[in-house]
Amino acid sequence: MATLTAKKIKDLNNMNAAAQRAQLGTLIMGGAAIPVSGTLSTVNTLRYNTTPAVKSATATKAAFTLLVGAQPGITAGITQPDVPRTMTVKGNDANVTGNVVIHGTNFADAVVTDTIALNAATEVLGLVAFKTVTSIDFPAYAVAGTETVSIGRGAGIGFPSIINNTADVITHDFDGATDAGSVVADATIGKSVYIVAGTMDATKVVSLTYVV
Repeated sequence: MATLTAKKIKDLNNMNAAAQRAQLGTLIMGGAAIPVSGTLSTVNTLRYNTTPAVKSATATKAAFTLLVGAQPGITAGITQPDVPRTMTVKGNDANVTGNVVIHGTNFADAVVTDTIALNAATEVLGLVAFKTVTSIDFPAYAVAGTETVSIGRGAGIGFPSIINNTADVITHDFDGATDAGSVVADATIGKSVYIVAGTMDATKVVSLTYVV
């Protein structure tokens, strides 16, 4: 960055506004002129580093047996997320159906819920990154009392603040290299997440740099 000497300041004072902008651009920005129209402004960036544990379909709650009626507000046997991240739901056979509702808090400690529709024995990904899980609502079984549902932790890592546009995320690295995952932008913190492509193991670092 160039130093503004007394002579340069005097010269600038004698210029018109447009010439001042251009000259300041040369002095401050190394030759890139400040635009005659429009504005330039500084932006803040943050880097969030975290070491999430491996994805697991049973990490939050192991297989829970469904009954003839719905079971809301289940709190027993819940393992809290290691970092704010999305949840998953998975049935044990082709008959499992209905909605699982997960209640908890997000990165900012605000109360959030995520309603996830079961799809038989396929693991279904949630949309909300939970810092804590306070309770889970389970549906009734569809055919018999042998149906179970497990709650897991997914690949979506919550951002500490809102990501309004995917382009606001400047870098997304995993274990020291660019990760092939994807950014999910949203108007809320809970749904502003990064889907990690790499295999997390509680030691490899996920590093996210973004504009706030």
